[in-house]
Amino acid sequence: GRFRGYQIGSPDAFQKWNYAIQRDIETYYVDGITVTYGSPGSRNHVYTYAAGWSETANINQFGCPCAGGTAPPQFVDSDYYCESGNPGPGWIGTQLYSSDVLWDRQQCGGNESTCCNPPDLPWFCKT
Repeated sequence: GRFRGYQIGSPDAFQKWNYAIQRDIETYYVDGITVTYGSPGSRNHVYTYAAGWSETANINQFGCPCAGGTAPPQFVDSDYYCESGNPGPGWIGTQLYSSDVLWDRQQCGGNESTCCNPPDLPWFCKT
């Protein structure tokens, strides 16, 4: 499967915030999209698409893990893809970054240049 999305404002990938007391599959753990199966209380993780704050800013904890950002929770393992649509170091809270589609293995510059290396991107396959 695959997803396409666009960044609005400043998503924080896997950064934990005060409202997320713990990062588990039943709570907020990512700014992005997560694919799971099962019922509430017994969900299983399939894949996560995370959105980072900026391709070039050095505010690492808000970026993608491959660019020095916060690592995903353990249950995510390496079953995720993270990208930012913001090419610059700043942000505007309501800005739509429509010139860079997220999770497409394109326009991975600056600090996130290593984020687009996995050969199967933008597709994920899990059996």
